[in-house]
Amino acid sequence: MFVYQGEVSHEWRRRHAIRELKAGRLLYDDVCDADFILRTAAEHHGIDAERDCPVCGEALREVKWVYSEKLGRRTGTARSADEIDRMVQEVGPVTVHFVEVCHSCKWNHLLKEVTAVPVV
Repeated sequence: MFVYQGEVSHEWRRRHAIRELKAGRLLYDDVCDADFILRTAAEHHGIDAERDCPVCGEALREVKWVYSEKLGRRTGTARSADEIDRMVQEVGPVTVHFVEVCHSCKWNHLLKEVTAVPVV
């Protein structure tokens, strides 16, 4: 079992990017640039997001990416909550990035960063 601590929200940057896009100060290609790996990870490891894509209105997926020097080659990979739990039990705290991804228009944005720590 693990809990999330130390949340860093990127919601303000998300809202700012959407405003800039709608105002024409950002290009579509600047914000709708999710690569194949990110879209595939969202499809296979992600969960349905609670909101629709701010660009095209289609369904969003939310995917979690894990980071820790102790993870070795597993760092920087998409993982499910169960996999994150096993990693935290194995190596201790890991950083988790929550990213929303639209498979249709390729919108993607880092929503927040948290630290997953074991419950003691």
